[in-house]
Amino acid sequence: MGLASSVERTPRPAPLWTRGFGLLCVVTLLCTSSHQLVTVLLPLYVQSLGGSPFVAGLVFSSFSITSFLLRPLLGHLADTWSVRGTLLGGGGILGTLALAFVVPSLGLSIVANAIRGVGWGAFNTAISTAVAVTAPAVRRVEASGYYNLASTSATAFAPALALWLLGITGQFPLVFVLAGIAGLAAVVPTLLLPRIGSGTTSLRRAFALPRDGLTLGTFVDRPVLLASLLLVCVTLSSPVTFAFVPLHARAVGVENIGWYFVASGLTSVVARLSLGRLVDQGSRGMWIALGYVVLIAGFAAFIAAHSLGLFIVAAILNAFGLSLSQPTLMALAIDRAEPSRMGKAMATFSMFYRVGEGLGAPVAGALIDAFGFPAMYMGAIGYAVVGLLLTALNWGAVGKPIGRAASA
Repeated sequence: MGLASSVERTPRPAPLWTRGFGLLCVVTLLCTSSHQLVTVLLPLYVQSLGGSPFVAGLVFSSFSITSFLLRPLLGHLADTWSVRGTLLGGGGILGTLALAFVVPSLGLSIVANAIRGVGWGAFNTAISTAVAVTAPAVRRVEASGYYNLASTSATAFAPALALWLLGITGQFPLVFVLAGIAGLAAVVPTLLLPRIGSGTTSLRRAFALPRDGLTLGTFVDRPVLLASLLLVCVTLSSPVTFAFVPLHARAVGVENIGWYFVASGLTSVVARLSLGRLVDQGSRGMWIALGYVVLIAGFAAFIAAHSLGLFIVAAILNAFGLSLSQPTLMALAIDRAEPSRMGKAMATFSMFYRVGEGLGAPVAGALIDAFGFPAMYMGAIGYAVVGLLLTALNWGAVGKPIGRAASA
């Protein structure tokens, strides 16, 4: 009798793989594939139109500027209007604007990429809000890991597909059309999603000014700024390990660089499937710091990379470091967020992806032009060292046991 009562009182683990969470992962895979099919070819596309690496960095910056500036408003829409509606708009914009690159024009590329930034901001804000709302508190890193797994799988295999198609056809438009199809296809699973969040305001009223006026707190969730600053130290190096890798490989005479992205994707899949529940133990700070250390090792491997084998070693180290740091930072942001304003919190957190990438791309291009590719990777090492220092200085906030942090 006593044993039976004890068993009955033991709560079952909260379910993670619901129908809604599965559909969110499908939407993530499609939207990220659409984005990455375009992104990996942009430096080569700009070069084919007569632009320099610095101009390619400016094309990336146009994307990041709009995505960053409008991210708080998109978080406000997710909270007050509709998470699903915001997500629907994001996928539609990504798919439609990918088709604009079919027209060969540097000016149009900058404008199209700027508008794509709005779609990417809407997608990222809405999808991260949906994951935060639906994930059980004690399984946040695991949920963030699976969500990031869908994203990183697309980040790995979509670029390999894009480079392969470009290699056998020599045609950029075919890849851009495929990117458009992927983005527009995300509309279908988005429409099948159950209701997410508590927004009840009409779209017109969601754009109305609040009665007490606009303040920083209207759109920015201050408690997640620490996680956001730590995220910048990761995302500043994103263009270094993604968009500029094909240029680096071409410069040192390495062919078949698509295998770099395959190795990165496979490592991400294995790491995020195996590390999810483990990283939900200990403290957030421990895993964040370890992630930075592994990333530094990866950047050192990039400096030495003059063969496909060394590029693959760098890919494995970088993917493993990101598998530790990114889901943990997202879980830290969710821990510190106000539950009733999760859209604002996730908008605040995700907008710092754009801060890092928006600054990182032109800086990387300038370093390549001035000093060569090794200098770009030395800069990435510097970003990670700053992240380690910030983690150590804020250990009181990030070093507490995860169970206590989540319940707080």
